[in-house]
Amino acid sequence: MKIKKRYIALALAACLCFSACGNSKTAPETLENIVMDDSVEYDYSGFPGSWLGEDGSVMTVEAVGRTRFELCDAEDNLTASGEFQYVEKYDCVYAYNEHNGIAYRCRFEEADTLHLDGLGTFTKVSGDVPGENIGDLGDLDEDQTLHDDGRGDPIPSSDIPLLLGGRLPFTNMASVYAESYDDGGYYYEDITEDGQITVIDGAKASTFDADEQELGAYLTDCALSLTEGVVSVSPVELENRALVSCEENEEYSQNFSYPVYIIQYTTGENEYSRKWTIFAADTDSYTYLYGFCETADAAEGMDEIYQDIFAGLYLSDEEESE
Repeated sequence: MKIKKRYIALALAACLCFSACGNSKTAPETLENIVMDDSVEYDYSGFPGSWLGEDGSVMTVEAVGRTRFELCDAEDNLTASGEFQYVEKYDCVYAYNEHNGIAYRCRFEEADTLHLDGLGTFTKVSGDVPGENIGDLGDLDEDQTLHDDGRGDPIPSSDIPLLLGGRLPFTNMASVYAESYDDGGYYYEDITEDGQITVIDGAKASTFDADEQELGAYLTDCALSLTEGVVSVSPVELENRALVSCEENEEYSQNFSYPVYIIQYTTGENEYSRKWTIFAADTDSYTYLYGFCETADAAEGMDEIYQDIFAGLYLSDEEESE
């Protein structure tokens, strides 16, 4: 298993990141009653992304208006959430936890290593790492080519056909998580600039057994299981899963050469509700899932856009064989 990181060269941001706590010797490790002040200018560009803690915890940072974070333990329980704030008095950035009213001093030990006093040390596993080169997708073999799955990020070829072609209408999307598996499977997760829609593209080795389960039921279980690994959605938005529909789409099935089911379900409640729309197919060897998870505040009329995107999906080996 290998985490694939995407980098952006931002030399100035790198300098600012390493000075996240420019006076760490005199700045207190924690502050209470911190004042959140939008008027204070600071470059937080090194913070957004996913960070893995030494104890298996995961911190997700998003720049949606303010620069916010959510910290979950190894069992995916939410333990802290809040905002980053630069405090001029101490020339230092603090992570303010809304749950207990305490702000924790931050400092970058490396461009991809962030220490929060009292909360732990975290290594960046996805998102921009200042000072590195654009397009570094890990160790690619010389004969590997890059493909576009429509999310705006090139992905390397693999030992299995890739699900490609979904042309997204969103701009300035951020990569949240990218992972490849030893068996050729993969998982990519991105989020729109406004933080309202998560886009997922994944493939895993098929475990479908026609003697044990109907295909629609199997694909529904696979689609629902996306909630177990999604990074950019908070735990409270993943509660109370409820299936809305599971239907085979004959047009997509004909285009894809395998039965395609469109599965919709909801999670969360009220302002924490999420709607999931998933394109699911099984080729006997691999199960493919491509879909969208939207908040209650997402723009109306997205279903039609999703269907247009699904209509353009294909497997990479089919294009190459034509």
